Amino acid sequence: MSIKLREIFKPEYVQKEFYTGGHIEWTPDGHNLLCQCGPRVSILDIETTTLVDTIPQRTGSVKTGDEEDEEDECTDTVITFTLDPTSTNLITSHKSGLLCTWDWNERKLTKSWRHLHKGPVMKLAITCDQIIASGGTDSIVRLWQSEKAHCLHALHGAQGNISALKFLQLQNSEFWLFAADMQCEIHVWSCDDGKHLFKLQGHFSTVTELAFYKKQYLISCGRDKVVILWDLESKLQLKMVALYDCLETMVVLPEEGFYLQDLDNELKNTRVIPNGVCVAVGGENGRLHIWDVKNNVPILKESNADSQSIKSTKSITNMIFNETRSTLAICYVDNTITLQSFGPQNSNLTLIGSNDEILDVALLGNEWSRSLAVAINSCDIYIFPWHKKKIESDDNCEIDKVELGVCCKRLKGHTDTVLCLASFKNFLISSSKDHSIRVWLYCNVNRTAKCVAIGSRHTGAINTVAISKSLDFIVSASTDTTVKLWKLPKTFKSDEPHILSVKLTEVGHEKEINSICIAPNYQTIATGSQDKLIKIWSANDLSALGVCRGHKRGVWCVRFSPIDQVLLSSSADTTLKIWSMADYSCLKTLESHDSSVLKGGFLNHGTQVASCGGDGLVKIWCLKTSECITSLDKHSSKVWALSIVDDGSIMVTGGSDSRLVVWHDRTEEVRISEAAASQTKALQDQQLQNLLQNEQLLPALKMSITLERPNTALKIIQTLSKQGQGQDLKMVFQNINQEQKERLLNYVVDWNNNGKYCLAAQLVLNILLEDVMMGKLTINQEKLQGLMAYSERHYRRLTTLMTNLQLLRYTTNCMAPHLSNE
Repeated sequence: MSIKLREIFKPEYVQKEFYTGGHIEWTPDGHNLLCQCGPRVSILDIETTTLVDTIPQRTGSVKTGDEEDEEDECTDTVITFTLDPTSTNLITSHKSGLLCTWDWNERKLTKSWRHLHKGPVMKLAITCDQIIASGGTDSIVRLWQSEKAHCLHALHGAQGNISALKFLQLQNSEFWLFAADMQCEIHVWSCDDGKHLFKLQGHFSTVTELAFYKKQYLISCGRDKVVILWDLESKLQLKMVALYDCLETMVVLPEEGFYLQDLDNELKNTRVIPNGVCVAVGGENGRLHIWDVKNNVPILKESNADSQSIKSTKSITNMIFNETRSTLAICYVDNTITLQSFGPQNSNLTLIGSNDEILDVALLGNEWSRSLAVAINSCDIYIFPWHKKKIESDDNCEIDKVELGVCCKRLKGHTDTVLCLASFKNFLISSSKDHSIRVWLYCNVNRTAKCVAIGSRHTGAINTVAISKSLDFIVSASTDTTVKLWKLPKTFKSDEPHILSVKLTEVGHEKEINSICIAPNYQTIATGSQDKLIKIWSANDLSALGVCRGHKRGVWCVRFSPIDQVLLSSSADTTLKIWSMADYSCLKTLESHDSSVLKGGFLNHGTQVASCGGDGLVKIWCLKTSECITSLDKHSSKVWALSIVDDGSIMVTGGSDSRLVVWHDRTEEVRISEAAASQTKALQDQQLQNLLQNEQLLPALKMSITLERPNTALKIIQTLSKQGQGQDLKMVFQNINQEQKERLLNYVVDWNNNGKYCLAAQLVLNILLEDVMMGKLTINQEKLQGLMAYSERHYRRLTTLMTNLQLLRYTTNCMAPHLSNE
């Protein structure tokens, strides 16, 4: 059976950042979470944990990674935003000094204006009456009427940056505005007349958050490590609670009660009915505190966020509670968001707002319960669920598509950055800078993994690791230049991790080892090093079998072929090489990359090779011809990770641009679609010829525009013009779609450049100008200038011609009497 080449891969899923730090906000119905992301506000669907849209929206055209980054750089950066309580308008503050109002339902800009502050606007608040408050770095708070973009009041009294800003609606429908400044004071103004009412003093460092309870109490927290309860009627301080943590954010929990996880049973939640004012606060040490401020009683005080690893402790930067879902969104300094349920159902999701540099990926599980393990320049390993769904292709056929989403689970255990991942079936092997390897056992039911074994005998960072498909042993290589073979036990302890024993150790290279792999027969091991050499070892005793020499720089990756007795290597010298395992000679050299080739692998039954490099490209090669079939561009920087799934039908790549891209092989679908399109086009060509032969010019004109035949369309228009049927063109143009009209307008621009075809061009342009005047068609400036210039030239030429004709007619009329006398 002949093997068809895989030539066309499409990036049908790209996991990019949706939160880069800053403000977040729930929609009132709890369906979406809005997150600040550079020049945009990302809209996240909580049910599917997928990014559904952005404000402002991206352009619809397909772009490379560099083009997307360039588009983001040209877009005005969002500093902060707020959504009005009725979910009608979204207000954004931008680096350029603009305040923008966006229609939430249409996702369109409705109004923008200068905010008049002398610095950036860092805080925004909005009422249900569409009154906007903006607080900047110039000590001034301004009130705006959203619809007219009119400044109602400039509120003075604060000093320095505005650190918190909140509206409070009183019983008489009057609004008060509360703002905290850098002098640790809380100022209060009336929104009706802009009068400064009073200020509250009690904090000794920056006030970071304000919240209200029953319109009777104000709760404030700050970096002075205290929470203060204020009585708004008496304007006095009632309680001060010391939490010994630099507090950054706070939310008030429902007075009707909420649920907390039972300490004895993690799957069960216990209902808590507060007797006072309950708040959840978080700050620098990454702990979530739940406190009854009125009675000064702790309800929950988390232990250290990640007790296993100091480096995993993340400061809490923001929190927001949604009463509809009874869910608290907690933002950490590493841009991860935890959705913690306070309802009866125990639920705790982790969302990766923005990946760090992706170092490696590995696939886990069976076909029905797969997950992708990702090493993201962290001591934790992230497990993303592998969702396969059916989508409709261009030819109305169902095809499979894989999506990862942004929801994940963390595997904690390593104490330094995870460098490499290797997997087979439900086993995951990880290596780290902490000089250890760990064996994780994946559970297909809950899609997470548990550490079942640890090995720590290396004296340097472990760059690479591999597991045999027989599940008998593991091999690892390190910056200490040694290769170690670990015995993998058949059974593991359930209560604590097994300690792996080293079976064999060998000094492999003179410099650090970058890659290691095991042959399909489990008998041979290959290593690639910075010393430019590839060494082949026996898996039985780690004795050296041979050396492959030929690379001019360090070797980044080595992989055995699943079919033939050959080895693939990639190097910093921008080449890939195929080596024979019979005599260790170089069989082929593949050259096309412009930078270091960082990772490679076989696909399509060993007949093709995929590679990725420092140039941000993923390339597909045909080994028979040694040619690069296609280059895939969706990354904007180094591509470190490459995982080939199902013999190349799917590829997953990740790199230093933080993008995780899932590529699908669509060669067969595209070929079928092209064949069907070719057959349809041939049929339409024959129909066009039949119409022309039968002199059915009007239907033939419409068909020629559909088939993109400008010359045929021109000849038909000229013929109709000579026959005096020019007015019938309007009927034809009314029955073509918008895309065809735009195409015809481009033809007119080209025809108008030539004096031979200008009459046909002007005839068509006269009809299309009606759509242009109504705004249905648009002409860019460059084409418009060309049309005007050539039209004026044709007009002058025809005017001169008509003048000469009139002169000739006058001359002949004058000569007529003399001719009759003769």
